[in-house]
Amino acid sequence: MEATDYKSNVRIVTLRDLWGIFVKRLWIIILSAVLVVVAVFAVVQLTFVPMYSSTATLYILRQDDETSSSSTSSDFSLALNVVNDCTYLLKSHAVVDEVISTLNLDVSYDDLTEAISTSNPDDTRILEVTVEADTPEQAKEIVDTLCEIGQEKITDAMGFQQVNFYEKGTLDEKPCNVTSLTTYMLIGVIVGVLCYSAFLIAFLLDDRIRTEEDIQQYLGLSILGDIPNTKQAEKKNYGYYSSYRHSSSKSGTKGAANKHGKH
Repeated sequence: MEATDYKSNVRIVTLRDLWGIFVKRLWIIILSAVLVVVAVFAVVQLTFVPMYSSTATLYILRQDDETSSSSTSSDFSLALNVVNDCTYLLKSHAVVDEVISTLNLDVSYDDLTEAISTSNPDDTRILEVTVEADTPEQAKEIVDTLCEIGQEKITDAMGFQQVNFYEKGTLDEKPCNVTSLTTYMLIGVIVGVLCYSAFLIAFLLDDRIRTEEDIQQYLGLSILGDIPNTKQAEKKNYGYYSSYRHSSSKSGTKGAANKHGKH
């Protein structure tokens, strides 16, 4: 017996297959995304604790008695290099503990430190200090006190002749931890992609032979004929069986009527 030259069993996925999976499962993908977004929204609403933030600004500047272009340039470079040091000093025990004592806050050093964040805009001597708290008024009070005390501590520790408290804390009554609509949309997109990926993986792992093309590709055989599924036809009343059954039922009914009339 001659050996049959079977074709490769490599699964070829076309753009038509990818689009077919997407269209066929589109309602499941959309439903899954909507359900997950609604679930996340419900959890966020049930566990949401509003937090408010306030941002103040420090301007770091060293002024010498002798002013010149060279000293100004060196002061600018120096101020840029010590921004991280200023950030560290603002979060030090010497500053934070004094803020807690001054405002009589019922909060620990670690908790208050976690609520403090700083940022430095590029190529500037500006240090933005942000504090989060339970109310907008408390956030503003803490950040203002922090900058006032920090201004003095930074001047004493680093030798800066001037650290200006340039702008006091803002008063924003809108919570800073509100989940935006963009976040929910991103969650929905991610869920949709994951759902589609699951269907795609299932399609790639499905090695069942379904079509004539599959037989020719995986078995290397040619199709000679196609035998219909008679059981399926009987179940759904397809083809000749349906018309035959329908005509037979009519004949049987007429015959029964004739017999009944004769009696």
